[in-house]
Amino acid sequence: MQVIAPAKINLSLTVLGRRSDGFHEIETFIAPISLCDEIKIERRSGKQKIAFRCDDPSVPKGEDNIVVRAANAFFEETKITSGVSIALKKTIPHGAGLGGGSSDAASTLVALNELFETNLPREALAKMAEMIGSDVPIFIFQSAGIRWGVQRAGRTGEPDQIARTIIGVVTEA
Repeated sequence: MQVIAPAKINLSLTVLGRRSDGFHEIETFIAPISLCDEIKIERRSGKQKIAFRCDDPSVPKGEDNIVVRAANAFFEETKITSGVSIALKKTIPHGAGLGGGSSDAASTLVALNELFETNLPREALAKMAEMIGSDVPIFIFQSAGIRWGVQRAGRTGEPDQIARTIIGVVTEA
């Protein structure tokens, strides 16, 4: 099975305040864009439950990889004991703030749900996704949406200095 994992852009982002734990409370409106990673997932047998590979050497390997964590969460939640082979072809730049890793994780959950015919509703996948990363649940629904909650600090500065960022999308006429 092959699936795509779209990047996202923040059409608006409001930093509501910094928390004492180094996270920020945010509100953002995000939308998927046409830039996508490709994920190929196949059932496999053998002792290794998840065989993961990626064409981008800068992407974390093993349990440090968000796709592997998503697959582990899926297998733990569904109690499925079969294994998978996951091949990730990166097009979304790693660490670019476009949600590539979060989208990859969400697309992995959706694909595994289909591959193993578990028929979990999107809401159940989104709940599972919450434990993987703060942006992962919104990618489960594969549409634009508003997100609020906690975001790990990515910039320095006081909230009033970085309180609002607007990204305009320009298309040719």
